[in-house]
Amino acid sequence: MKRRDFVKSSGTILCSCMTGIGLSSLISCEDNSYDSYETDQDSNNGDISISIDISLPEHSMLSEVNGTSFLSANVIDSKGLLLVRSSNATIKAFSRRCTHSSYQIVPYNSNGIANCSSSHGGSFDLNGNVVNSPPVSSLRSYETSLENNILKISK
Repeated sequence: MKRRDFVKSSGTILCSCMTGIGLSSLISCEDNSYDSYETDQDSNNGDISISIDISLPEHSMLSEVNGTSFLSANVIDSKGLLLVRSSNATIKAFSRRCTHSSYQIVPYNSNGIANCSSSHGGSFDLNGNVVNSPPVSSLRSYETSLENNILKISK
């Protein structure tokens, strides 16, 4: 095989492989959850809220303080929500929208850090505060109330 033919065929194979790897990494960043929640809208003031049962298996980590979970896109936030149990009586809800680039924030890792999916290095702690720039402001937080195993998140 001539050098030119070898380089041409090798380049074609390499491009095919990289395309496959690139597409699989994009697909793996998707939320593969099927959130179960109820939506409510107050006709008097237009407030919107969702209620979720935190006893469901997908939210089992919220049973302990500093436990985390997440919701995909919903009526409260089009990027989804990060959920953090900050005390026995309180669960916080933060937007999954990066304050620097508006990319989606991936769920918290085992170290309690949530990173921006854009790979620009931005990350946030369990209180929604910036840990690594370029973001300069905290994640938007939403009002929550917890009654038994039902978490209500309002906008």
